[in-house]
Amino acid sequence: MFFLAIINAVELVAAISGSNYFKKYRVDKMTRYFVYFLWVTFFIEVIFGWLTVCIHNFDSFILFDDTFLAQNNYPIYNVYYIISFAFYTFYFRNHLKHRKSRTTLDVSIILYSICSIVSLFLTDAFFLRMSSFTYIVGSILIFFSVMLYFFEIFKDDEILNFHKSIVSYIAVGTLIFHLVVTPIFIYGYYYSATRAPEFINIYRIILTVANIFMYTCYTIGFVVCSRKNKSY
Repeated sequence: MFFLAIINAVELVAAISGSNYFKKYRVDKMTRYFVYFLWVTFFIEVIFGWLTVCIHNFDSFILFDDTFLAQNNYPIYNVYYIISFAFYTFYFRNHLKHRKSRTTLDVSIILYSICSIVSLFLTDAFFLRMSSFTYIVGSILIFFSVMLYFFEIFKDDEILNFHKSIVSYIAVGTLIFHLVVTPIFIYGYYYSATRAPEFINIYRIILTVANIFMYTCYTIGFVVCSRKNKSY
């Protein structure tokens, strides 16, 4: 519960910082959608993350005992991660200039979404565990889209404005998070809390630190960029 509370806290700070940013300053619509997405993520984590904890620890949540939430929240997060990976890729796609790169990501998003949904129906992962296909392929898709974004800004004069762009902070935070968490996710996919409790504890610590880094990058980006941009 301690790790979950910390993650919720940094998510909330990032969402509030983003809301203050687009209320006061001129931002593109995709960044506005990104802030909405941060709020959606925060509420999903709070509601479904804490609901499972409460079901196991408080008698007042007995009405949920006969639901799948009494066991785990995998169905919620399996759906959420498909949306999340597709959204992140679409976000970076909309900040690319080259038509071929945008088209490639458009096709990738569609194929990824279809294949992820099909994989949930063809396997038993939906109710029993996190879908490895959804997470691993989604992480590769994010890595690819961020690399395309960096490639574009590094080869022209936009690199001089790197620290002034909120997209750059989002790209750095998102990229580092998935580079750190995805290998641990792959390794931890074959372990359970009963078989390897030490590894699970390490995984939770790494996941928490990675979340702190990512959402702190977002928060710093909103604060720094709000000082660089002109208000209405």
